[in-house]
Amino acid sequence: MTRKWVVLFEGKKPGPADDLTVEFIDIRDIIGKIPVYKRLLFEKLAENIKNYDNYYPWENIKGVNPPEEVPFELGNYFILLAVDNNNLQFGLFMILQGDDVILSGIWPEELAEAIKEDHEILDGVLHAFLERPDNWREVFLVYAP
Repeated sequence: MTRKWVVLFEGKKPGPADDLTVEFIDIRDIIGKIPVYKRLLFEKLAENIKNYDNYYPWENIKGVNPPEEVPFELGNYFILLAVDNNNLQFGLFMILQGDDVILSGIWPEELAEAIKEDHEILDGVLHAFLERPDNWREVFLVYAP
């Protein structure tokens, strides 16, 4: 059975009526391990928000249901959601923990399958988020209030 991180986003209107749920496939089921990066990754993304018109902060994580119990608060989670110039969608579910950024989930399933077949795709996606802002129509760094 595939492990999933289920994220609840606030809809257009306050309250639960139009909330949206997205399932991120657990990275362990994709590449067999949990990649951990330096906090610099998060800081570079924050810098890109300041420097590029197609990078946006978005306070919208309402809840997270992890695949098993984890010692993290809602404020530790952030998500990169993006659409590239070919209209492909990308989603990375991450956890900010001290000096580390932990990659925990991938969305959509097609991206997860591509990364499962070739792990280097993940490095390419992360590199593009950090160093190739012209590759993206929109990049959202989504976080909890």
